[in-house]
Amino acid sequence: MKRFLLLFMLLLPLVTKGADSCLVYVLSIDSEIHAKSARTLEKALEEAKKQNACVFLMRLNTFGGALDAAEEMRTALLEAPFTTVSFIDHQAASAGALISLACDTIYMAPGSTLGSASIVNQAGELMPEKYQSYMRSLMRATAEETGRDPALAEQMVSGDTIVNLTTREAKDVGYSQGQAASVEEAVALMGLENCVIREYQETWLDKIIGFFLLPLVQALMLMGIVGGIYFELQTPGVGFPLGVAVFCAIGYFSPLFLEGLVQYWEIILIIAGLILLAIEIFVTPGFGLLGILGIIAVAAGLILSMVDNRVFDYEGPFPWNGILVPIATVTVTGLVSIVLILFSVHLLFPTRVFNRIALRTNLRKNDGFVGVPTLNDISIGQEGVVFTDLRPSGKVTIGGRWVEARAVVGYIPKDTPVKVVRIESGVIFVETL
Repeated sequence: MKRFLLLFMLLLPLVTKGADSCLVYVLSIDSEIHAKSARTLEKALEEAKKQNACVFLMRLNTFGGALDAAEEMRTALLEAPFTTVSFIDHQAASAGALISLACDTIYMAPGSTLGSASIVNQAGELMPEKYQSYMRSLMRATAEETGRDPALAEQMVSGDTIVNLTTREAKDVGYSQGQAASVEEAVALMGLENCVIREYQETWLDKIIGFFLLPLVQALMLMGIVGGIYFELQTPGVGFPLGVAVFCAIGYFSPLFLEGLVQYWEIILIIAGLILLAIEIFVTPGFGLLGILGIIAVAAGLILSMVDNRVFDYEGPFPWNGILVPIATVTVTGLVSIVLILFSVHLLFPTRVFNRIALRTNLRKNDGFVGVPTLNDISIGQEGVVFTDLRPSGKVTIGGRWVEARAVVGYIPKDTPVKVVRIESGVIFVETL
């Protein structure tokens, strides 16, 4: 009743004040409901407020999507300060039905349907009863708030026959206020004449962000990061692979950060993991605790950056898909990256291209290349003086030059006279005189 009173109060000024006070703001959603849909609706509602719109009309054509995103959109529509209208252009199933019921008024195009709001997983199988129960309560509460039959809304989720209303059926039971073939006709049915109809337009930045948020693109960016870092570690200096890794990192993190999906601490976690890996690779010998912690930190940061942080504030049954899908994406992408890297190295090794990114020249002893330093001018029994403390390694002055040496036993302080006792694999062993 409250919603109908609000609708009457909002429409009355439109009739008396004329066209100058009448602005209908339109948002079109023609895809699956997901986190970006919720953010698009949020931006469109804010823009409608700035432009002092009297009516917010959402043209909806969707088979459903993520429940957490739909619940967020439902709340935003229920709390909107102006009249909200859902124009169902063919389909409003599952999450789309919930969103439509949150609007004050519903109009449907010929041949459209509304309902079938059971919760299913990605394989199309029904989720456990606790999910269905929560969805039923959402549908009932939403229908009650907008003055519609809550029992019928509940039957859209579960029952002997799951309800899915056609355009005529929805009008007969009072869920729809009429049939309209277009947005303009829906506006005319509301009794709004000479109104300005303005549609929300995504900016070029929104379109770019939407492209980089596609799961396939995100997976390719992750592969580029992993592959670029790997090939950069295999080559001297800074080159093309690092540029690819940096570009992919920007392409991966920038859209998530701009959309509010990634927080500062998640980026810091990834950077900390990369630092630990760098220390493990370039400072400490072998591969141990630091390397394992670095891999865990990087993986955790990548996974959390893909998780919508609003999942943790979700009031219903915890949406595990919001966590499991990022985990699967990062894991599969990492494994595929490693396989592709090894396969690429195998294919490139016999080609000239590989010569540009790896050293394959044979360093032969006959050509003057040796694996250990030559000490032909130093012999056993030769004497010298310790130049730096031997703990047990250090430098010794022998034959007028500094050479690396090692104490045979214990510690030998600086300026101690020593003699060479043996030379093994390019290493000089000394003892005190």
